[in-house]
Amino acid sequence: MGVKSSLSVAGNVSTSFSQSANALNNVKRATNIATRTNVSGNEIAKETVTTFEKDLKQLATSIVSAGKNIHSVAKDFSEIDLNAAKQFQLNASPMDRWFK
Repeated sequence: MGVKSSLSVAGNVSTSFSQSANALNNVKRATNIATRTNVSGNEIAKETVTTFEKDLKQLATSIVSAGKNIHSVAKDFSEIDLNAAKQFQLNASPMDRWFK
């Protein structure tokens, strides 16, 4: 039993991952960063928002990368499957004459 791979399924997964990453990239800031007030905790809040935005972008980049990797591996498996099928046909052909 061989490895089952589907390039079209992998393409769909990759597309879904890209769409998810786009959705994350389109998340807008929940609030404007207050710059004219000096409330206790304001600096921590600013840092938190900045860190959140940076981490969100990194997550989106990782999701796109994972989708591309899935598609790439599926493509490699598809090529391996095709080559194995060709080799099997070549190896089976000489035996055909014995079983007619």
